[in-house]
Amino acid sequence: PSSAASDVYKRQLEMLRICSVFLFLLISSGYDFRRREVSNGIWLVFAPSGLIFSILQFYFLRELHWIVLTCLSLLVVGGFSLSLFYLGFFGGADAKALICLSLTLPVYPSCLSPYLNVVSPLFPLSVFSNAVLFSSMVVFGIMLYNLYRRFGVGENLFEGFDDPLWIKVLVFFVGFKIDANKLNDSSHYILLENVSRGKKGNLHRLKPIFRLDENPTQDVSCLDKFNGRVWVTPSLPFLIFITVGFIVALFLGDILLWLVSKSINIL
Repeated sequence: PSSAASDVYKRQLEMLRICSVFLFLLISSGYDFRRREVSNGIWLVFAPSGLIFSILQFYFLRELHWIVLTCLSLLVVGGFSLSLFYLGFFGGADAKALICLSLTLPVYPSCLSPYLNVVSPLFPLSVFSNAVLFSSMVVFGIMLYNLYRRFGVGENLFEGFDDPLWIKVLVFFVGFKIDANKLNDSSHYILLENVSRGKKGNLHRLKPIFRLDENPTQDVSCLDKFNGRVWVTPSLPFLIFITVGFIVALFLGDILLWLVSKSINIL
């Protein structure tokens, strides 16, 4: 095709890619918000559609470098996502979303221009960077809530705990206390306490621990023995942050990368 026709094809394919990614992220975010899990059927549709877009781009535009970039994005982003998943820092759906994104939109679309003019060469990394930044802001909300419970309500948050101060500080920023009965049928919280039974059947409260897996196995049937309140951390629907990170990366850019670049310029 002519140069003008190629530009039209490219712009149309990029808009289709953007709409496709947004649609699938929106659907998966809804599942993640309600159930904290996403059906594999979504990824079985999302991944092939991304591959089809890449094939169409090569067929119509003969852009071999696009295939190279797609493979590079899949290798880097896929390896990074799977590593975080197997280390327990990432959910399976989160890893699949980034892998599908690397198949569908491996580089920033040429039809747009980010406001900050800073974006990673591999676009999914900018999406992930923004998602991590936004999800980390939850820490400030948790801190304010714990300050209110401690000084506004007067609750002794660490009564019965003799753990080191650094553990208490970490728990103060990442967790909060809720009634134990809220854990019975909820996947929205992850326990930060380890509970075990003694030889005589009595219960021992151990130091708070950080659960990185999605399916904590602590015995929650006996937590009412401890004044009915336990330390938990919210099981964040990270796909929502990925979706927001995607939108921000498209129109604003990579915020963390921009902050780093500004810091380097200042130095």
